[in-house]
Amino acid sequence: MNNNKNALIMALSVALAACGGGNSDVSDPPDTGPSDVASEIAEKSAPDCFKNSWVAGTTELCNGTLVYYDYIYDDYGADNGLISLDPTLLNVLNRGGSAGQPVANTPGLLSPTAGDQRYPQGLENTADLVRLTLEIDGNRLLIQAELNTLINPNDAILGVAIDSDGDSTSGGGHWGDLDIRSDGWDHLFVSDDGDPETNLIEIEADLPAGEQWRIQAAVAQPDGTVMNVAYRGRQEQAKADGGPNQFLSGSGNFWEDNQAQVLATGDITPFSETVDVMDLRRGATREQPAATGFHQRVYTSHYPLGEGISIPGEPGRDGGGTFCGQSFNYLGKYQPYGVYVPEQVTSEDQPPGLMVVMHGCEANHASQINQSNMQRQFADNLNRIMVAPLGRGPYGFYTGASERDVLDVMADISSAHTIDEERVFASGYSMGGFGALHMATHYPDKFAGMVNWVGHTGDLLNLPSAEPTVDKLLSDAGDTLLRPVISSLLGSIADPKTGTENVIDYLGNLRHVPSAHLYAGADELVQIQQALAIASRLAATPGIDYEFYLHPVAEHLTFLFFDDWAKEAELSADWVRVSNPSRVSYLFDPRFDYPELDIVHDRAYWISELRAREALPAQVDLHSLGCGDAEVVFETGADVGESPTPWASNFRHQSGEQPVSAIPVLNGTLTNVGSATLDLDAACLAGMPVEYSIESDGPANLKMSDGRVLDLVAGQNEGVF
Repeated sequence: MNNNKNALIMALSVALAACGGGNSDVSDPPDTGPSDVASEIAEKSAPDCFKNSWVAGTTELCNGTLVYYDYIYDDYGADNGLISLDPTLLNVLNRGGSAGQPVANTPGLLSPTAGDQRYPQGLENTADLVRLTLEIDGNRLLIQAELNTLINPNDAILGVAIDSDGDSTSGGGHWGDLDIRSDGWDHLFVSDDGDPETNLIEIEADLPAGEQWRIQAAVAQPDGTVMNVAYRGRQEQAKADGGPNQFLSGSGNFWEDNQAQVLATGDITPFSETVDVMDLRRGATREQPAATGFHQRVYTSHYPLGEGISIPGEPGRDGGGTFCGQSFNYLGKYQPYGVYVPEQVTSEDQPPGLMVVMHGCEANHASQINQSNMQRQFADNLNRIMVAPLGRGPYGFYTGASERDVLDVMADISSAHTIDEERVFASGYSMGGFGALHMATHYPDKFAGMVNWVGHTGDLLNLPSAEPTVDKLLSDAGDTLLRPVISSLLGSIADPKTGTENVIDYLGNLRHVPSAHLYAGADELVQIQQALAIASRLAATPGIDYEFYLHPVAEHLTFLFFDDWAKEAELSADWVRVSNPSRVSYLFDPRFDYPELDIVHDRAYWISELRAREALPAQVDLHSLGCGDAEVVFETGADVGESPTPWASNFRHQSGEQPVSAIPVLNGTLTNVGSATLDLDAACLAGMPVEYSIESDGPANLKMSDGRVLDLVAGQNEGVF
C-alpha cells in the first residue's frame, strides 16, 4: 500500500465531510488533477461524460468520447482449473515462492474468484480497470485508462488493439508485452507508464484509418499476466451461488467468470466494441438503456478509506467481537454492489420496492441475490429490486465504514431507479443478519420490514445491557485472568471499541417494523443460545410484530444451499413502511456513532437531533395523540412447516386496531436524553397548546419545530406548552 497516498485520501475525505459534503447522495469526487493527455480529453468530455455511478460493463458514446465502464475488484485473470479462496484470504494463506510470488490456490469459502491469478505482495489490485476512454483530436487518437489502484508508474501494462479494416482474418496475433492474443487487429497500442497520483495511463497516437473500428483492451501485470479485460458487456457472470456452483472451477462471486474462461484460452477475441469513426468525429452521444436482471453497479464514495485492497484488512473498532472480527479490505473510492432488477419493472405507475440483502462473513456483494429462487420469490413475485452491498469486504459487519456503504448503496440505487419508499426492506444472512438487525433498529423510519437469517446477535452471552451489571462483573473479576475474558465476551457493553453492540438490546426500536427471524438448531457458527436469546427477547418485548422460525436439523448454510425463501417472502409481501407513528420508542448509543463518516444515530420518525447526556445508551419513548391513534391488537401463536427443512415458529402479528381520538397530548419517558427536536407537524401538535406529561431521569431540553422549547427536570414533568 502507498501509505502517503492513503493518508492524503483519508485526509481529503475527512475534510469533505467537515465541509458539509458528507451525505448519502453521490456527487462529483474531488478533482485529482489529470495529466496533459487527460486534460485534453477532460476539456472536451468532462464532467458530463464521466459518470460517478454506472452499470458495470457498459459502453457509451458521450460527445464523441467512447467510454467503457468496467466492473470493480474483478481483476483475477485466467481460470487455471482451480477453486479459489476469497482474494482477501488468498494473499495471506497462499503467499510463497521467491520474490513474493503467489503459489497455487486451495478450495475456499463463500466468495471465491473464477480467475486464479494473483499479485505479488503489496501490489494487489494494480491492474484493475475502472474506465477506458477513446477520443479523436484532429489527426490524433487519445486513449485514457483509469485504474482502481496504481502505486508505482510501471505497476500495470495497458494494451489497446484496433481492427480498422473490418477483416478479422487479417492481422491479429500476440499482444507483445501482454500475454494474450486476438484476431484481426492491425493497430496495437501499449503503455506501462502510469501516473500514481491520478491512477491514469494515457496513450496519444496517430489516428488509425478506416470508417469503423473494432476495439479491444486489457490490463496486465508487469510480467505480462493479463488480469482484466475491457468490453465484456453487462452479461458478465458471478455464478458461485452457495449451492453446487460454489464448488465449481470457473464459478466466482466477482463478476469475472466469463473473463476467467476466455483468458484461460489465451485469446480475448470474444471481447470487443465496434464504433463508427464518424460518431467520434461528430460528437455523438448514445447512452445504454437501464439494466434489468442480475448485474453490478458502481458508485463513487465520498468516504474512501485509502486505495486498493488491504490485506489482511484495516481493523474496525466495534464489529464482530470474538466472532468474525471486523475489518475492511476494499478501501478505494469506487465501490461495487450487486443488483437484481425484475424484468417487469418498467412502469413508474407501480414503482418497485427495494430489498437490501446484506451478505455474511466470507461472502460478498453477489451472494444470495445471484440465486434463482431468491430472485424469483423476493424480487420477481413481489416487485422488488434487490441490492447487495459489498460492505467494504467480507468482514465489515455493517457498522462504521460498512454501514456507510449500505446507506450509500441505498441512495445510489434510488438515484438510478424510481423506488417505492414505502416498501424498503432490510435483510441479511449471518453477519448480514446482524447488519439487517442493526440497520432496521437504528434507522427504523427507513424500512417497511426486516428479514434475518441466522443473524449473529453481537454478544455470545446476550446479557441485559445494564451498566451496573457490567461494572459488578468486572469488579468481581478483579485483576484475575477472568477480567479480560469477561470484558471480551461482554463486548460493547463493557467497551464499544473492543466489541460490537448486542443488537437484541435494540429490538424495541422495531415497534413499527415487522420482522422475520430464521435460525438453525444445529448451527455451528451462530449457536443455539443466540437463537434462543433472540426468541426470548422478541417474546418479552411488547408491541412488536415478528415471527421466529427454528429449524432443528438445519446448520448455518442450509438456507443458502436449498435456495428456498418462500415462507419469509410470503410473510413480508404486505409489509408497508410506517411514516409518522403516534409513538416513537428509540434506543441509541453515541459510542457507536461515526461522525467522520456522517453516521450519527440521532433520529427516528418525528424526533431528531437526539443527544445523550452521557456517552452511554439513551432512550426516548414519546407518544403524541395529536393525530389520533390506533391501538394495535395482536394475536400470538405457533406454527410448523417443512420447507426448506422442518421448522416450528412462534409469532406475534397485528390482527387489528382500535381507533383513539385526536387530542393535543404528549407523554412518555426519557432515559439519559439531554436534548431532542420534535417535528410538531408530523406529530400533529403544531399551532396549539399541548398538554404534556414526561418523566425524565435527568435534565433535558426538547426543542419544538415551531420554536417553542420545553426544559425538563429530573422526575415527572407536567404542564402545557
